[in-house]
Amino acid sequence: MLPSKFFMLRILSLLISPIVRIYVKKRINVGLEDRDRYVERFGKPSKARPHGKIFWIHAVSVGESISAIPIVRMLKKECPELNILFTTTTKTSAQIVQTRLDNEVIHQYMPFDIYCWAKRFVDYWKPEKVFFIESEIWPNILSILRKKHIEVNLLNVRISSKSLKRMCFINKIFGIKPFSLFDNIYAPSKDVRDHVIKLGGKNVSVLPNMKTLASKLEHNAKTVELIKSKIKNLRVWMAVSTHKGEEEIIIETHKKLEDEFNDILTIIAIRHPSRVEELEKLCIQNNIKYELHSNISNIYNIESGILIVDQIGKLGDYFEVAKVVHVCGSLIPGIGGHNILEPIKSGCTVATGKYIENFIDIYAYVQDVCVIATTSDEIYRFVKCSFIKPTQRNKEIDFENIWSETVKSWCPRRDSNPRPQD
Repeated sequence: MLPSKFFMLRILSLLISPIVRIYVKKRINVGLEDRDRYVERFGKPSKARPHGKIFWIHAVSVGESISAIPIVRMLKKECPELNILFTTTTKTSAQIVQTRLDNEVIHQYMPFDIYCWAKRFVDYWKPEKVFFIESEIWPNILSILRKKHIEVNLLNVRISSKSLKRMCFINKIFGIKPFSLFDNIYAPSKDVRDHVIKLGGKNVSVLPNMKTLASKLEHNAKTVELIKSKIKNLRVWMAVSTHKGEEEIIIETHKKLEDEFNDILTIIAIRHPSRVEELEKLCIQNNIKYELHSNISNIYNIESGILIVDQIGKLGDYFEVAKVVHVCGSLIPGIGGHNILEPIKSGCTVATGKYIENFIDIYAYVQDVCVIATTSDEIYRFVKCSFIKPTQRNKEIDFENIWSETVKSWCPRRDSNPRPQD
């Protein structure tokens, strides 16, 4: 029995639908919506529904889409005949899906949560099961799925302070506990599980963050050899994804390491290459020699100092060169940390700062292979110890095996009868 206040949501969504149409047109004009496929946002399909069972996976943007790719491939491996409908809301995430999963899924844009559009979408695709990634709450879509007795799963649920306020608002205004709308919920930590249960969640399980399923970053062998030929026998370490306010800490660490070693090279992969001039000025102010990766082909020989990675997409190459890595975005409050799994999966000795609230659930699985080092003194000691006594800190953690049994449980039994459709 659905709460009566779903009727209010339904009416409200119908009233604002003309405004949403105007909004979509404006987004098309500025390139934020797909001009050729925008009707999908109104629940109108652009592809034919295949015969057989369909699992529907929804990922909002790029990060969620990438994290869902291993799940798609595990499902296809367990049940090759299964059709997978993959929806996203942004053009960039659509491009990711089409590039990496082009022949494995049917991609559509997610319709807005307007009742008639959502119903049109669900009635056409008739999914067997639905999987939403992270914290997407779509009241109209969820009410339609529940009415049709379609199983809805929430994977990798996240509860930020912002989303928590939104969920409390929905509960206060419409009397709906958001997580009560899902049949099964998979939380990345026990703390998140407890929050979900308080907000109405049932059948809540704990599984590692889906980002743990990501493959090792790809690298270009020619680029790796070029970098190694320029660096030669220097002692190398790397600070990854640095932000404003963190480069000063890394430079201070470099100066302390210079007092200990005369052949030290610090590689800084700045998070936003548009800030590279700021980092260049810091190097000049501290009287430190530096080079840019973008100019590496023209450099005869890189000497001790700092090498600035001023181009995106190069981390996979540098993780093959610098096996001592500090993951930044974690040295000052307000950023939340960055992906510590990438260098771990590349076989690096890894540290990060203490401000890692966005990755605390992942850290719980890798804390024995990832040091916490926040100040310049702590980072200095981490790097020095890694140079003097190299250790194999990165044991292999089989996250795929942890997830595989759950994925198998989702797959339809081969002898089961199809679920009748409304």
